[in-house]
This record gives sequence, structure tokens and C-alpha cells, in this order.
Amino acid sequence: MSTAQRNSKTHRSWLHSRVTKTAEIHFVFALAYVIQIMIYDAWKLINPETVLLRWLMVALVLLVSTTVWYLAHAKANSLNSYKTLVWALILVDIAMASFNVYTQRGMASRAVALYAIPLIVSAVLMSRAALLTTASLCITAYTTTAVSYFVLNFNEGYKIELYGEVGSYSILFLILTALLWVVIRPPRTS
Repeated sequence: MSTAQRNSKTHRSWLHSRVTKTAEIHFVFALAYVIQIMIYDAWKLINPETVLLRWLMVALVLLVSTTVWYLAHAKANSLNSYKTLVWALILVDIAMASFNVYTQRGMASRAVALYAIPLIVSAVLMSRAALLTTASLCITAYTTTAVSYFVLNFNEGYKIELYGEVGSYSILFLILTALLWVVIRPPRTS
């Protein structure tokens, strides 16, 4: 077995364990979200339509997480299959964050913090390109979500406030991306 084949096998094994663990953490995330839904519903803090939409969103997260966990646990054959599984988690996390931002009043939402999850998940790939792509997707999703909410609910803020929030959070996403790259960047060999 050549050195390249051994390195590929080691990387695949390492990625296998990271993808499996990341999917398992998503189960905990879904459980926390379910508990929040039940508490908010019991106290009538959210309307029944929003309760239904949140149950549908958590079902989507569980469906994707379970599928990713199963396929990763079954030991996918190639690095590309593991990368695809990570991207499935990233995309569902971005959808979850965008859904929560929109249903929690757009630019006024505290759910913007949920965009950190797909950025952290993308760090599993140990790739600057993956981090930057995820940051770009998060910025695009957040901007689209905040602007959509603002346009459809035009009496809930000022345009300058909207652009200030979008710009600030976009910069924060990029700063988090840069910090993650510093943490995961492979050491330079001399």
C-alpha cells in the first residue's frame, strides 16, 4: 500500500468518526429544539401555525441527521461521500437558521446565532474553501431572510437598521470563519 493510499485511508477513517459524531450532536440539537417548542406551545408564546412549522422544521433536521448518521455509520466508501454528508448537514443547518430568523421577526431575531452551527460543521472538512463557501451561503441566506421579512413586514424597522444588521452579521460570519480556519489549519511543514 502506497503512502498516498494510507493517508487517504487515515483521512477517510478520521472523517468517518467526525461525521458520525457531528450527526449525533444534531440529535441533541433537535431534542433541545423540541423541548423549546413544547415549552413555548404550553405557555402559548407562539401561535399554532408557528408550532406546526417548527415541528416540520425539526422533522427535517432529524430526517437529514438520521440519514447522515446511518450512511456515515455504515462506513461510506469514499472521501467524497463523507464530504457530501457534511454538506447535507450544513445545508439543513442553514435552512434551520433561516427559518428561525424569519419566524422570529427577521433582523430583530436572536436566532442569527444559529448560523454559527453550519460554520462550525464545515470546519469538519478541514478546508478553507469549505469554510468560505459556508460563510457565503450563511451571508446569502441571512441577507435574503432578513430582507424578505422586512419587505413583507415593512412597519417593523428602518431600512438603515436592516442594512446595518445585515452588514454587521455578515462581517461576524467572516470573522468566525477566519477564527475557525486558524484553529483547524494544518501546521506548515518546514
